[in-house]
Amino acid sequence: MLNLIPKPSASKEFKGIYKLEKNAPVFSEIELALVQNSGDENAPVKILSDTSLAKEEYRLTVNENGILIKASSQAGAYYALQSVRMLGRFDEGKNEIPYVEISDKPQYKWRGLALDESRHFFGKDSIKALLDDMFRLKLNVFHWHLTDDQGWRIEIKKYPLLTEIGSKRAYTQLGGWQCSRIENKEYGGFYTQEDIKEIVKYASERCISIMPEIDVPAHFAAALASYPNLACRNIKRDVFGAFGSKIFQKEGIKDWNRPICLGKKESLEFIFDVYEEVMSLFPFEYFHVGGDECDVTEWKTCPDCQEALREYGFKDEKELQKKLTNELCAFLESKGKHMVAWNDVLRKGIDNIDKNTVVQQWLPGQDKNTKDFAANGGKIIMSNHRSFYFDMPYAKYPLSNTYDFSPSQFGVEKENVIGVEGELWTEWIRTFSKIQFMAHPRMEALSEAAWTAEENRDFTEFYSRYNGYKGALDKLGINYAENEICMPKNPLKRLIINGKFFKGDPDFEFTENNKLKENRK
Repeated sequence: MLNLIPKPSASKEFKGIYKLEKNAPVFSEIELALVQNSGDENAPVKILSDTSLAKEEYRLTVNENGILIKASSQAGAYYALQSVRMLGRFDEGKNEIPYVEISDKPQYKWRGLALDESRHFFGKDSIKALLDDMFRLKLNVFHWHLTDDQGWRIEIKKYPLLTEIGSKRAYTQLGGWQCSRIENKEYGGFYTQEDIKEIVKYASERCISIMPEIDVPAHFAAALASYPNLACRNIKRDVFGAFGSKIFQKEGIKDWNRPICLGKKESLEFIFDVYEEVMSLFPFEYFHVGGDECDVTEWKTCPDCQEALREYGFKDEKELQKKLTNELCAFLESKGKHMVAWNDVLRKGIDNIDKNTVVQQWLPGQDKNTKDFAANGGKIIMSNHRSFYFDMPYAKYPLSNTYDFSPSQFGVEKENVIGVEGELWTEWIRTFSKIQFMAHPRMEALSEAAWTAEENRDFTEFYSRYNGYKGALDKLGINYAENEICMPKNPLKRLIINGKFFKGDPDFEFTENNKLKENRK
């Protein structure tokens, strides 16, 4: 069994090993900026261009003559080198690569990971470390959630108050969704446009595309704190430090979940202005507009929204969001982009939703609207809660939930799925160490669920390969979840942990994991 994650499409192992000297020269017919030690045709590592192979496909042969790689692109060549890295256990200071022949390519073109930086902000070094992890595991899309109620994290030159005001909050909720404890301490941070360009370049060098998410019309409180005139009622409020409704209920605030006003011309101009500026920073052909969890209550009493309803002959307020969704789709298409939106945009069916929209399914079970959209030729990214919400405790969603994902579990045919994506929402993730804990070994499972065909996957075998690879994670300084944590067995303890996560101690598993690691030193 080759100790390789993700498992390749086809492989054959032979008797023998090839020892690759440190800093060995590499001959490549494909330009690879990250490979510094180039050599001639006699180099022990040869990378040849083969245009018959698909973009991310590669062939790898290791024998007594050295290492031979064939690929048609940088991505295929780099993925082959990552396989060599893992097979030779280079991260553990070893250099013995088994004789092998591998023919490999991914089943999905979209193999993504999302990070929410509105709730908590991590900075450039952490993002680059996460991108390195993705590169190692052949993940190729980084979905960057940069705006939400609790903070606006990207510089917009036309609207400077978005970061001057919208990037800071006065307090932060602690203790889980059902807890009303707060930390009265200013919290903030944002990326300049130069920071964004630097990170986009870093990702591109590692064959990773970055999709920004600028959420409209809801999850918009940080923008409204900066520009209150964009709402139906011009009310001055600070950026939220609360996650969900608990603290607002305690304070008697019922209208906390306010969207942008879709009846005001200035509000619509704001959206398109911001999108224009953000698009200039991200060359990737996909752009995420959010579209989830929009409360239309305020639109019902807004004179501007009601006037818009009459003007367009709409029957209810949700038609306003449909109109915006379709307009954004057309606008993005005119700029050479494909629009991605959460499956909430399908709530009234698919009749009035542009079929070029890519829908990201996040609900834990089957969603009728998503199924109908897919059945009518719509394209889906699967991020269902049960398999891919990496912010949830392992007691709720063990590692096997991610690995055992299949589109059929959610009533969607594989041909309508462009890929899968893990989600790291950060309401209860305050440090990069905890990001690593929540993400590993889920990222390893995600990698294989995204790359390897379902019929070639077996969780028991994967788990054995993963456990054989943990020495590399130790050397890389990755704070992964221990086996007792990521695959919990005691049902009563799982119930207790889930209870603590929602009220009292969302860090319970993280703390227990750190204790286990300390005891094993």
